[in-house]
Amino acid sequence: GREEVRLDVILEAVSAYLDVLRTRALLRVQRENVVATRSNLELSRVRRSVGTARAGEVLRWESQIAIDRNRVISAEALQMVAEVGMNRLLHRPQEERFGVEDLDVVIMPDGRVRTTDPSLLTSDQRLAGYWMNPLAWDAFRDFMVEEGLALSPELRQLDAAIAAQERVLQSSTRVFWAPTVALQGSLDNRFSRAGAGSTGLQLQGLPDGFPVFPTADDLSWSLALSFSIPIFNGGSRLAARTQAAETLQQLRVQKEALSEKIEQRIRAAAFAMGSSYMNIGLSAKAAQAAGENLGLVRDAYAQGAVSIIELLDAQYAALAADEAAAIAVYVFVGAEVRVQRAIGRYDFFMTQAEREAYFQRLDEHFERIGIVPS
Repeated sequence: GREEVRLDVILEAVSAYLDVLRTRALLRVQRENVVATRSNLELSRVRRSVGTARAGEVLRWESQIAIDRNRVISAEALQMVAEVGMNRLLHRPQEERFGVEDLDVVIMPDGRVRTTDPSLLTSDQRLAGYWMNPLAWDAFRDFMVEEGLALSPELRQLDAAIAAQERVLQSSTRVFWAPTVALQGSLDNRFSRAGAGSTGLQLQGLPDGFPVFPTADDLSWSLALSFSIPIFNGGSRLAARTQAAETLQQLRVQKEALSEKIEQRIRAAAFAMGSSYMNIGLSAKAAQAAGENLGLVRDAYAQGAVSIIELLDAQYAALAADEAAAIAVYVFVGAEVRVQRAIGRYDFFMTQAEREAYFQRLDEHFERIGIVPS
């Protein structure tokens, strides 16, 4: 239906925007990696000049510079592809450049993560408390399923079809005992009379104008009311009722199957969102640790304590960790938006009153099942 198309278009647009942000973040990381490689190249030249490194090390870093620059070119191409896709969705010139507002997150000391974008529900600190322990997270998924089943436009369409079919079945059942009532009536009026015999037949010897056979009144009417109950109709009414009942049962089974499909879609998206939520903080810690390790290995390489291979490994590990940390928030927001699509409502279209009503329903859900969130 129209509502499903609208929800899908919004999801496509948000996903395209996140792709733009993700490719820009990866490009930034690749450029920073080129700077780090260039610094290592200069360091190898210093080592070569003092005789602690062989010429092959300088050549190896020069080769790495070329490899890393090629990665930057590839990242730039991916960014342009993402921007072309975004411009297409916005019906803009496809290579027109545009500015973006990046997403950011706050990682709190207790491990909770919240986005700083006020248009997302995850910017509200209250929400993170429902995700911090397995018991609360299980209950939160149940709540999301309840919301999705209540909001699903597909289910609302099936509810309307079921209600209409119930009326059809009720009508086909009533026809067995409800009679067919017919009311017929007619009204005639003669507005003018003229010509021989128009006033009736006359006999000789009677006064003129005295009719032997009187004429009918100018105004006449009739009214008839009839009731009929067909007893033998070849089983057509029974067949119609059976067909109506089977159609109704089919719609109910279809609704049950669709409800299960929607629940599966919500729970699968919720698991992906929960995983990506925890990954934000873990990726940030991994990137920090990899960066510190790279600094230690670089210092050791400058002193001749480690080989170029160890420094290359440390730099590659830091690059991979930085890439994962750079895109973790976009992966999470993308998963969050897919949850919203599965539910049938997007956070950024909710008013403040609707948000407060949402949290009230959430609190009532947890109170009803007796779970206190973190």
